[in-house]
Amino acid sequence: MKVGSNSKLTQFLLEKNIEQNLIVNSLENEIECPRCHDIMSLCSDFDILYYKCEECDLPLYTSPNSDC
Repeated sequence: MKVGSNSKLTQFLLEKNIEQNLIVNSLENEIECPRCHDIMSLCSDFDILYYKCEECDLPLYTSPNSDC
């Protein structure tokens, strides 16, 4: 029985969850579209966050780096 590797996996998953929550918390739910100036809403596609314009369907993908 490998308890050590299971606890390492649990720790990794907890750290990954915290990191994803920090990224989501730092993003706005809605922004202005650079193309048509309508509202862009924050969307999720499995493990990718992006904004999508309600009017012109322009997608803007978020960066995983927080070194802005």
